[in-house]
Amino acid sequence: MPMQPPVFGRQPGPKKPWARPAGQPDRRKRGRAGQRDRRQVLEEEPFCRICVDRGREVGSDVVDHIVRLADGGSDARSNKQALCNPCHDAKSLAELAADRVARCDA
Repeated sequence: MPMQPPVFGRQPGPKKPWARPAGQPDRRKRGRAGQRDRRQVLEEEPFCRICVDRGREVGSDVVDHIVRLADGGSDARSNKQALCNPCHDAKSLAELAADRVARCDA
């Protein structure tokens, strides 16, 4: 009885909605340069930027892009902010919800 040969590697399938178009460069800093930038932002902003605006002092855990790279933001320091995990999660969910609404309206 013949057997199907094993398939190795990545299988072609539906494109992920967050995947970059072919040929578009990845603008995100990676490796040591990205680690150095994240450490610098967390040292400069020890408290969550959103919580400080609300009058609370909560330590920052995550470095966030103010304008997402997917929306044309840059990886420059001026586009980064330090946030706590709950604020980062809430901001990310709000951005995803706005994307869904924009896709439905289009």
